Amino acid sequence: MSEISELLHLIKQNYDIVLMAVGLFLIVIGLMLFITGRYSDNENHVEGFGIKMDVKNPSLILIIFGVFLLVAPMTLNKKEHPAQTATETAQTAPPGKTGSGVAETSVRTSVETKRHDEAPQPPVASVTPSSPPKTSPPKPVLPALQGTYRLLTYMEDNMPINTAGELVIQRVSNGIFPFRANFQVADGWGNVALFLYEGYFAKRNGQWYLKVNSTNEPEWTDLGEVNLQLILDNNSGTLGLRYYYGADIASVWQKVR
Repeated sequence: MSEISELLHLIKQNYDIVLMAVGLFLIVIGLMLFITGRYSDNENHVEGFGIKMDVKNPSLILIIFGVFLLVAPMTLNKKEHPAQTATETAQTAPPGKTGSGVAETSVRTSVETKRHDEAPQPPVASVTPSSPPKTSPPKPVLPALQGTYRLLTYMEDNMPINTAGELVIQRVSNGIFPFRANFQVADGWGNVALFLYEGYFAKRNGQWYLKVNSTNEPEWTDLGEVNLQLILDNNSGTLGLRYYYGADIASVWQKVR
């Protein structure tokens, strides 16, 4: 039974080959019957185009039926195979191999990508980073030094000197405060000497400087600009000055007007 089942299964899978074999077999039988019947003396012969045919001989029917069985499977295969081949190729085509379905998918994807690239894109608003507003550095606030001052204390190298004096500071000009000062120095014999000085105070980069331009002091030496410690108390109106000019000089002044 198993052999019969396998045979039937094989015939079912290859029915087109079986049909073609049966058709070919019928054609051969029909031709043999046709040839043997041609030379017989039967009165049922019909002659046409120089060929005698026995109308009662089944050779013609066998040949026609055999040709039909031979041609039919090939005709059916032509109609079924293209769709089946395309489906199998699309299903079984391995990655990287070219098949009809894969090629069609690639072409469709390429066309869709091209359409997407060619589609008008909405305008994108360009954003220009705004630079922070330029701000000039704050100008240094200079103290209101201008005015007339009276000398309260005068020391050289931490030694008090008995002297009187007056200091006049002019209005600021380009960060420079011109000044004019006079000192009245009395010696041990009661003699009084008057010394006059002219110069300026200046502040640059947070540092104060003192410069004496001219004086009547006989032993004076021009040292140029020297560092200055300047302290102004607006509440009391006192001004403190300390600098080194041949000696460590410190003085305190009181603003009078």
